[in-house]
Parts: sequence; C-alpha cells; structure tokens
Amino acid sequence: MATLELKGLTKRFGAFTAVDGMDLLVAQGEMIALLGGSGCGKTTTLRMIAGFTEPSEGTILVDGTDVGRIPPYKRNIGIFFQNYALFPHMTVFENVAFGLKLQKCPKGEISRRVEEILTLVKLTGLDRRYPRELSGGQQQRVALARALVTRPSILLLDEPLSNLDAKLRLEMQVEIKRIQRELGITTIIVTHDHEEAVSLADRVIVMNEGRILQIGTPQEIFDRPASPFVADFMGFSTFLHGRAGGPPREGKRPILCGERTLWVAQAAAEELGSDEECLLAIRSENMALAGEPGENVFPGRVESMTYKGHTTRLEVSGCFDEPVFPALREIPGSKEGDEVLVHFPCQKICVYKAENN
Repeated sequence: MATLELKGLTKRFGAFTAVDGMDLLVAQGEMIALLGGSGCGKTTTLRMIAGFTEPSEGTILVDGTDVGRIPPYKRNIGIFFQNYALFPHMTVFENVAFGLKLQKCPKGEISRRVEEILTLVKLTGLDRRYPRELSGGQQQRVALARALVTRPSILLLDEPLSNLDAKLRLEMQVEIKRIQRELGITTIIVTHDHEEAVSLADRVIVMNEGRILQIGTPQEIFDRPASPFVADFMGFSTFLHGRAGGPPREGKRPILCGERTLWVAQAAAEELGSDEECLLAIRSENMALAGEPGENVFPGRVESMTYKGHTTRLEVSGCFDEPVFPALREIPGSKEGDEVLVHFPCQKICVYKAENN
C-alpha cells in the first residue's frame, strides 16, 4: 500500500491543456474513480502517474517521494489497460509471469506467485491456455492478474469494464472490489460510467476540461452534485429555472418556478439571495405520482412513457414551464395522455445559483 499525492499536476499539448493544475491526495488502500467524458483529462492523468506521459508542471508523490524522474518500470505501479494488451502468443501463465521475469525473480518464486494470483482472480487450471481460448471476462482477469502479480504499491485501472457485456460488467465490479479490498492496494480507476464509479470507488472525482469539478463519496456525488454540469453527468434529467421567493418556513424555502411555488430544503438554498435566480435539479427516481394534492404536488399530462426494465420513464408536461421526467417502478394504470399529479420531495431537490449554470 502507498499514498499518492498530485500537486499542481498539469499537462499541455501545444496550446491545449489536457490536465490543469490538479491537486489530489489518495490515502493508503483507498480506491478512487476519475470520472468524466472523453477528453476531460482522466486518462492523461493516469498516464502521468504511470510515467508514460511527462507532466508539463507539478509533482507526483508516492509515499512522499517525487517519482517524476523515475522510469515507469521502477515506479512499482500496476497498470490494467483498456484493451487488456495480452500477448497472444503467450499462455496465461506466461502473460502473468512476464513482469516477474523482467524483475529477474527466481523460477520457483515465479511459479508460486503466479499460482497464488491466478487463484485470487479465479483462473485456477487455465494457466496453459492462450488468450484466444478465453472469454472476455477471463481475459480481463488475466490482465488484472498480470497487473497485480508484481505486488505493486498502486494499481491503475483504465476503463477496465468497457469491453464487457452488461452481465459481465456487474460480475467484474464485484470481483475488482473484492480483490482490491483483499489486497488493500491503493487504486485509481478511470471510467466514463457514473454507475461504475459509484459502485466501485470510496471517493469519486468528477473531471471536465482537465479540472476537478467535485470530489466526494459516491453518495455525495450521486445525490448532491456540486453543479448542474455534474448533475447532468450523474444522470439528472429534470432541471427547472426559478428564483428565490419569500422567507423560509419550517426549514424550507420557497422557489418561484413560473406561476408555481416549489419548496426546497432551506440548507440547499442557503446561498441564494432574495429574489435571486436559480436552477433546480432532481433525480428521476426521486419523483413519484401522488394520489391527491399537497405540498410540492403539481398536475401535469403524460406525454410519453418509456419502459426501462426496472423502471418506466415518463415525460410529463404542465407541472412547470419545463418538462419533468419521473422514473417509476410501478405505473398504476397510467398511460400516455393521462392527467397525473407529480410529487417533488423537498429534501431531494438540488439548488444552484444561476451563475453556476
């Protein structure tokens, strides 16, 4: 295990800044996720930590030691590539043992350590097979075993689940988390999938245009995004424009959305000045259909219904100027064209100043 600290880490490619003054401290044994869309700088950050890309500015500290001038093969960092990068002409055993041979480990130790790691990733008995004889999930486990067998102090995972089908992705999320916890290895995972990030990581770092937008626990990032951009990236689909209304009441504050008043938690709106414009956001699954009028319950019309498997996503007009998109587990007889009442739970509404849009 090791600590990892990035101080002012910056990478420029000509006039383009891929990573812009990144500061981050990763604790021993912690798993963090760098989350963001294509081109946000997450993979470039990973490559700088690994030593494959030289920073333009800043330092990379492993257990307090600056590793900026240490070549990749001497950094004791295990790397899992998105495409696995297995040698097709080598067996599973030979692929996994490759790093140990470069370290000139004795033959007996190589055999023992390869056997141990194959047991850990549940590939016992497959050591003589070639990559072409393995399933995608098995190839992934070989790549993970190869990254772990050298006993690195830090493990870097670059989009480790992107090439797997939905079922295998879920299985490997469980396996990666199990292995990381069992070994206690400091781990950074790069992903563009917010569900994958919150499922695996102890903390999630959301990035855009080379900068960190928010750092938090999975629950904080998922339920309380720091900005509309983060909310949109984390799957929020209902956004409402409004402005701060009258004084707070019983721990709630009124927000005027067109002709309607929506009550939000006072703590969520504490930075809003009187009559200040704002943007509200709420997760689809946090809305519900109501049986009768009440606070934060508004009438609307079902414009469309999309079955998503575990939920049905509705598009409802008329509640506010903007459409809203509840995602419901049960639809009690509702159909397109129906008039419905939609409930917006006060505590589930995120509030942002209009300047943050």
